Amino acid sequence: MSIFKRLILGNLVVLLLVAFWGGAVTYKLDNLQKITRQIVEVNGACLIISDRLLDSFSSLVNLIQKYYVSGDMDYYHRVKELKVLLEKDFELINRLVESDEQRNLLSDTKKLYTQFTGTFEENANRVKNNGIETSLKDHDLNLGQMTAHLKKIINQNKWDINKNTDLSNRLSRQIFMMTIIITTVTVFLGCVISLFNTRAITTSISHFKKKTKEISQGHFKELQTIKGPREIRDLSRHFNAMSQRLGELDHLKGDFISHVSHELRTPVTAIKEASIMLSQDLYSDHPQKLYELYALIHEECDRLLDSVLRLLDYSKMEARAMEYQFADCDLPLIIRKSILKLAPLAQKKKIDLEFVPPPKLPFLSADGDRIREILDNLIGNALKFTPAYGEILVKCSLDKEGKRVVVSVTDNGCGIKSEYLKAIFEKFKQIDNGIGTRMGTGLGLSISKHIVNAHGGDIWAESNYSKGTQFYFTLPLVWG
Repeated sequence: MSIFKRLILGNLVVLLLVAFWGGAVTYKLDNLQKITRQIVEVNGACLIISDRLLDSFSSLVNLIQKYYVSGDMDYYHRVKELKVLLEKDFELINRLVESDEQRNLLSDTKKLYTQFTGTFEENANRVKNNGIETSLKDHDLNLGQMTAHLKKIINQNKWDINKNTDLSNRLSRQIFMMTIIITTVTVFLGCVISLFNTRAITTSISHFKKKTKEISQGHFKELQTIKGPREIRDLSRHFNAMSQRLGELDHLKGDFISHVSHELRTPVTAIKEASIMLSQDLYSDHPQKLYELYALIHEECDRLLDSVLRLLDYSKMEARAMEYQFADCDLPLIIRKSILKLAPLAQKKKIDLEFVPPPKLPFLSADGDRIREILDNLIGNALKFTPAYGEILVKCSLDKEGKRVVVSVTDNGCGIKSEYLKAIFEKFKQIDNGIGTRMGTGLGLSISKHIVNAHGGDIWAESNYSKGTQFYFTLPLVWG
């Protein structure tokens, strides 16, 4: 799993946990709010209105009694006003009560109140004739029942308040505990996820740090595949590929230094020895020997200069600073010049070096000197790795489309293993063919590839190991 997915998954787990517990806490808080609203807006209001109704009943009885005694119309009007307030309180409490039992009690109380006020209206006109005592007795039964019903409603609301208060206390404790739990679990889980992800990354980085230090010291051992996020595993594979490549380059560098040292040491040694002989005047009486020594010095100087120029040219090619002189070239003529140059070596090894020219080939736009350098490299390698009495065949022709020239150099030498056919064009690459001969000098084929690519062509090799090799390169007739 990638680092990104790990981080997303870890954060998602924490967020889901927080969302789940947050939803549970929200649900509990909503219930607590409903209970609190029930206590304040319903039960508490019912208690207040019920107490007010009891007080109003008591005041109503006192006013009725005073009216019965005095017959004063002012008491009668006050009774009427109080009845209006009682009607409003009955309407309010009727909207608040929720249980069927309380609704029934309130309905009975309202009926009794209606009977009570009806009796008052009937007796109001007969107060003077019937007497106060008789009139009050007509209300006693209704008044006692109304008071009893209201007290029941009050008691039930008190009980509901106590019950809801206990429930709200339990919910408050649950919410508090849930908050503590979710905070603790979230912090713990976040720490565990962070520790796990951080450890997976830092451990891998420590391995890379250690391996990098080893590489800086010249140890190119493979880094064991790290068990961790996908990016780290991919990085370890790329790191191993880089380490392997650095090891190969280090090995190639050693081979290159060895080769260059040999290439430079041999002519310098020959020049030194010839110079010593000349300085000691050993062959003053032998003009032919003196001529041979001077010729040797001249030849080795050319060889030394050629090696140095080859290194300089390759450096320019790598930096893409090489300048090419493009002009119309006669390719068959260039091939003949290269063969003519190397013919003595072919004759010395009794190798049949043959060129098969095409019937007709147009001029191509190229740097003739560099094309000849390619041919010198390819034919020179073929001569080097072809045994005595072998054959080397050089051909050139147009491709099927007639836009490119195809040049081939074929020999029947030792051949190249198939796994090395691409590697031979790498810089400093020298392949052991298994018979004690190094394939290539390390720069010749790489330089050839640079030149061909600069001309917009391709170069490749085909080989049947132990039976021979065919080198091909193509060049466009018109450069660019």
